[in-house]
Amino acid sequence: MIYKSIWKNEELVMYNIEFHPKVFEDDFEELSNEVLEEVLLYFQKYKQNPFKYSSKLYNLGKLNLEGYRKTYVANATYRIVIKIENNIAKVVEVVAVGKRQNKEVYEEAFKRI
Repeated sequence: MIYKSIWKNEELVMYNIEFHPKVFEDDFEELSNEVLEEVLLYFQKYKQNPFKYSSKLYNLGKLNLEGYRKTYVANATYRIVIKIENNIAKVVEVVAVGKRQNKEVYEEAFKRI
């Protein structure tokens, strides 16, 4: 009975996580171990509910990131940029991870889409 009451109103759905190749090649190299640990923790959280742990991105001047989402990391110094694709297949694509300063991470994400 306890199990039913815990999950009664929530659907347990797992999302697959995919990565843009440059996330591993470039982005992770720029992160300290502490920031990387926090980023990896969010990747695990995305598997259950990426909507809960991210917020919508919009058109940022010349950077049209509408349809993408962001997560604040390391006291809002870094961002993870994701796209939640095809709600049927439940896929989260990690597009970029980097500093928010001067919109660096958003510019990089825009180049990759």
